[in-house]
Amino acid sequence: SHRSSRPGGWPLLPPVSVIPDSRIGSADAAGRRACYRPTMTDAALAHDPGWPRAGGWPPLTSGESVDVALIGVPTFRTSLSPTGAHATPAAVRAALRRDSGHLGVAGTPGDRGSERDLVLDSVLSIRDAGDVDDPDSEDGERAATARIDAVAAASGLVIALGGDNACTVPAALGVLGDRLGDGGLITIDAHHDLRDGRSNGSPVRRLVEAGLDPRRIVQIGIADFANSRVYRQRARDLGITVIHRDELLDRPLASVVDEALTIAGAGGGPIHLDVDVDACDRSVAPGCPASVPGGLQAVELRRLVRLLCASALVRGVDIAEVDATADAPDGRTVRLAALVVREASAGVASR
Repeated sequence: SHRSSRPGGWPLLPPVSVIPDSRIGSADAAGRRACYRPTMTDAALAHDPGWPRAGGWPPLTSGESVDVALIGVPTFRTSLSPTGAHATPAAVRAALRRDSGHLGVAGTPGDRGSERDLVLDSVLSIRDAGDVDDPDSEDGERAATARIDAVAAASGLVIALGGDNACTVPAALGVLGDRLGDGGLITIDAHHDLRDGRSNGSPVRRLVEAGLDPRRIVQIGIADFANSRVYRQRARDLGITVIHRDELLDRPLASVVDEALTIAGAGGGPIHLDVDVDACDRSVAPGCPASVPGGLQAVELRRLVRLLCASALVRGVDIAEVDATADAPDGRTVRLAALVVREASAGVASR
């Protein structure tokens, strides 16, 4: 979720709502929806009544009970490297309008043509709870946690749109709520996120200190040359289960998911899933400051998310570390984040 600090590295962003000229817009709540850099994917979309687009879901209203609820958690101020990740919730919402909600179930040889298909908007109730305000401050983080807790009580799955990886703290605390003690955490991430202090490099450590049992934390995709011996040993000492990126090259993803769900769900409580998109290869996630060559492919990330969210134990997902202001001209990282939203929803539809 972060680059290792080094002498002569990038300066930190100023702790006020000042964005460099290369990052268009403002950091206030009203400006977030238009503060990412336009890309070629922002062109007007063709209209075809036979190919309806999804996204643009109605707001979550008081008293509703829904299958999936989105909420923006635009953290960015404590990032270890400069980021415009506060622009990403708006960018992901825009990208969600590009695709359809239709999906098909894979068939088998000799039985083609009868495969089941479905449309997410037809089988799921999906709502948008808007953005929380100022989640980087201590008061804002507490307010974000309370808001996410309320949204979790009204939905089968909360999808928190980050934001840098600091968004995982209020997202997980809100989703797990008073079940934190018997809840679990699964991260898809190249990094351990066990640093000291308060930053996008410390959410896992902070959740453990808040009361999450580290023996019910599973980290999928931990990569070489992205961590340190100190933090690897910290994970080992805490009893965190680490599934190295290389294991995903040799094991069926369904086997990895089964192991993760068994460990994280051992307490019988809910599970929160942290999807740090910088676990992906740089070619598919150039808008993540810490993504490097050799990471997960987009299809691996999408498959993992759908399989994990098919479990009713998974009650929350956060999508972190995408900087919409630094994406490729074709917007591929933001579009991948939007597809993660769809894959998580598809998992819920398969429950």
